[in-house]
Amino acid sequence: MLKILIKLKNRELKTIETDKALLTIGRNENNDIYINNLGISKKHAKIVRQGDTYILEDLGSTNGTFLNDKRVKKASLASHDTITIGKYTFLLSIDEQRSATRDMVESTIKI
Repeated sequence: MLKILIKLKNRELKTIETDKALLTIGRNENNDIYINNLGISKKHAKIVRQGDTYILEDLGSTNGTFLNDKRVKKASLASHDTITIGKYTFLLSIDEQRSATRDMVESTIKI
């Protein structure tokens, strides 16, 4: 199970818990995490679950995707990692014992 706390500066905006195999992030409303901000590309990044591992991948964004303050194209994620996209921060918590229940995120999350 992946838990993401989304923050803008020091303000907590939303917490997401999901077991989805693919989570997209971007300015286009078709993304799982939709952020209406010009600093975010329409299809900015994605998080893919492969077994019990989560992979972050930048989708050719203009301003880049940062993992623990380092710009990345593709990287494995771990609990307590921090993803930065534009002015938004995503604080991660990964539970290796994924829930067998269905996905808690069923539609677009608007920020």
